[in-house]
Amino acid sequence: MQQLELFDFRRDVIFERDNQVARFYDVLSETEDGISYAEHIDPKKEFSICGMDYEEYVDVKKRYLNGLTYDQILNYLMKIKKEERLEKYKILLKFRNIPFNADLFTWNSDWLNLDR
Repeated sequence: MQQLELFDFRRDVIFERDNQVARFYDVLSETEDGISYAEHIDPKKEFSICGMDYEEYVDVKKRYLNGLTYDQILNYLMKIKKEERLEKYKILLKFRNIPFNADLFTWNSDWLNLDR
């Protein structure tokens, strides 16, 4: 696990793997008013989905955490199998009546690299 300090807020890489098809990584991060957990897939150029990046995320506002801390969330996520992490995190938030936003976000990173 890699922890980065960004503007006095935390960012922890919980999972990271590369294979011939894509780069996979999961990140828990903190902002001034929220905590976000995201699972990323960045396909490599040689494949038909090249350039199409995927991020499935869960965002929570700190004011709704009811005493739940970043460290508690991080420890909880670290103990769960990768395949179950996102859904079990959502279940925990629902069980504790913590509102959250969750979605799957896709974009084409090739558009960012166009030569002009």
